[in-house]
Amino acid sequence: MYYSFIKQYFYWVIIASSIICIPQDCSAQQEPSIGLHHLKPWPDEEKSPSTLPKASDEKKEKPDLSISKRLSVKEALIKIEDLEEWNYLNEAALANSDADIKQLIRVIESDRGAVPPQGLFLAAKSLADRNLMEQAAIYYLVGQLRLSFDIARWPPYPNQDDIKRRERDAKKTDDQKSPDSNLAPRIEDPHAGAKNIANGLGQPAVAWLMKDPQRMNTILIKAMEWDASAPYSYQTGYETGSPVPFEKWEKLLPNVRKTFVDHMMHLIHAMEKVKR
Repeated sequence: MYYSFIKQYFYWVIIASSIICIPQDCSAQQEPSIGLHHLKPWPDEEKSPSTLPKASDEKKEKPDLSISKRLSVKEALIKIEDLEEWNYLNEAALANSDADIKQLIRVIESDRGAVPPQGLFLAAKSLADRNLMEQAAIYYLVGQLRLSFDIARWPPYPNQDDIKRRERDAKKTDDQKSPDSNLAPRIEDPHAGAKNIANGLGQPAVAWLMKDPQRMNTILIKAMEWDASAPYSYQTGYETGSPVPFEKWEKLLPNVRKTFVDHMMHLIHAMEKVKR
C-alpha cells in the first residue's frame, strides 16, 4: 500500500506540472500533435465544442459565467493597432475583500476580450484566495489558452546581437573569427514573464482541478466557451517582437485551441487512470 501511494503521488506531481506547462507546438507552420488523435478540430462557430464531453450538472458558483454569443474566428481576431490596454492589473492582484472581488469580476466580465493572460492569472489567484474556485479555475485555463495564442502569434526570436556577431564573423578569416562564431543565436522569449506569472500563481487552481477528472471536464468546457465568447482584443502589456502576419491568425487560432483541448483531454484521461 505504501509503495502504491508513492507511485500515485509522483504521478499527480507530473500531471500538475503538465497543466502549467503550455504546449509549445502552436506555430503557424506546425500542426497540433499533442493529445488524443481522434479528437476533431475546433467545431463550426454555431456549435458547441464537440471535442469536449458534456458538462455535468455540477452546481455553479456565482456569478454565472455563461455566454450569450459564440464569436466566429474572424470576429475574435483584432488587428494589432486596435488592441486595448487593460489598466486593472493592480486591482486583480490586490483584491482581498468580497467587495474587491465583486468589482474585479464585474470589470472582467464587462469586457472579457480586453483582459490579458496575466490579468486572468492574477484574478484567478485572488479568487482562489477567497475560495471561489470555479471562477478561479476558469480564468486560469482561459489565461493559459490565450497565452498559448500569444506565443504562437508573437513567437520567440533569435537574439539580434548574436545575429550581427555571426554576420561580422562570416566576413572574417578563420583565424580572425571569435571562439563562439559557430554558436547558434540565443532565442529570446518575450513571454517568459507571463509564463512565470502563470506558474507562480496557478497552484491553487491546478490543485483544485486535479482532485476530480469530471470537474476538470466541466471547467474545461466552461473555459472554452468563455474564450469563444470574447475577442482577442487585449494588448499583451510587454514587448513581443515581430508578429506572425495577421492574415495567418485565422488559421492559427483554431490550431491553438485544438492543441490546448488535446493537451487537457490527455491530462484528464491520465487522471482517470490514476483514479481507477
